[in-house]
Amino acid sequence: MNILDTLYTHLSSFSPSSTVWIAYSGGVDSHVLLHACIQLRISFPALHFSAVHIHHGLLSEADHWVEHCVQVCQRLDIPLEVIRVTVDQSAGKSIEETAREARYQAFSGVLQDGDYLLTAHHQDDQAETCLLQFLRGAGVKGLAAMPIQSHFSKGYLVRPFLNLPKQHICDYASEHALQWIEDGSNHDERFVRNYLRYRMLPELKERWPSVARSLARVAHNCAEANQLLWEIGCEDVARCSGELQDTLSIRALKELTIIRRKNLLREWVVKQGFRLPSAAKLQRLMNDVLEAKEDATPLVSWQGCEVRRYQDSLFVLTPLLPLDVSQRVHWQDLEKPCVLPNDLGTVLLVSVQGKGIKIACLKNANKVSVRFRQGGEVLRLKGRRGAHALKKLFQEWHIPVWERDRIPLLYVDDALVAVGDYAIEESFQAGPEESGYVMEYQK
Repeated sequence: MNILDTLYTHLSSFSPSSTVWIAYSGGVDSHVLLHACIQLRISFPALHFSAVHIHHGLLSEADHWVEHCVQVCQRLDIPLEVIRVTVDQSAGKSIEETAREARYQAFSGVLQDGDYLLTAHHQDDQAETCLLQFLRGAGVKGLAAMPIQSHFSKGYLVRPFLNLPKQHICDYASEHALQWIEDGSNHDERFVRNYLRYRMLPELKERWPSVARSLARVAHNCAEANQLLWEIGCEDVARCSGELQDTLSIRALKELTIIRRKNLLREWVVKQGFRLPSAAKLQRLMNDVLEAKEDATPLVSWQGCEVRRYQDSLFVLTPLLPLDVSQRVHWQDLEKPCVLPNDLGTVLLVSVQGKGIKIACLKNANKVSVRFRQGGEVLRLKGRRGAHALKKLFQEWHIPVWERDRIPLLYVDDALVAVGDYAIEESFQAGPEESGYVMEYQK
């Protein structure tokens, strides 16, 4: 299929009245995409076409590129939004990766519900991505490279030219006498992708002329394999779900083969919104967490993620902030929520009848405060004999170890009155005819 036929097929599948954003850098690929969209615009009157240009500010020519893009869009009568971004060059990542993250963050900001973002990636780009992932030692997910269409921000990211060779784009540009920007940095072989594009792939093409098509086929095959692994992983996640929400049962996990166990853990982590662990971290999770004794509290962490174990349950969490348990929060206005430190949430008191904490006890107190466990706390519970160590109660309630120091404890003067929304000290318990407060803890 040629450029226009391919693009027509994709546009035909779009929801009517959607906005189609064209990622327009000013280079030949994006210029062909923009020009082709304009040629087909009359066939899709219900779609709203707009171009978006990202100004990275990394090169002195960037302002000139903006002027060029503005002039082209004015000539083609298409709206253009120019977004300036700041690329953090001290982030410890390659400038290519950092610039890409900034670019797509900007793209995500313009999309509204159901919008489409079109990029001009083609078959040669797909081949480069697949080869780059291969050299990095990626698995099938990485080798799958780029999908033609995927969910992105509030809408969709679509790469309509992904199955077309670069030569198709060059031929279209020549046929329509298009004028585009040549970014000199694209030939700087210090950048990995440029090295692949201008040094490695041309040599491969001399020996294997169809190498780009072959690598794109590898990506397609890996995408299918990855989809199959995802489906199996989702089934296994459901089969191995723990008693608590979003947890896994370690006993059920161990009934799977090691390969399925690893696949399940990857899908589970991603499903909860976290980054995939490296191969080394995944192996540590398999060895140090799953094989730990049931009374152990192992931890494996990576960027933005922690995996912990409590008894038979496996948890994946946002990293916990350090907490100074000696902190005390004085609750002066009981009618308003009490904000806890370290983003632990809030607690509030809700009026009830015949249960909860006696309102009179709180109203007559010199001070009401929220504190945290430091050890040695005891509590008397209605209907049970004697005083119970809070440590033992936490074990009885099956509260994970790392949560115990973060549960708010309500004190009236210096007396422990309530433990979060779990229990109330017997002597402060409201009777059937008394007004009370129930403490609600909102994380």
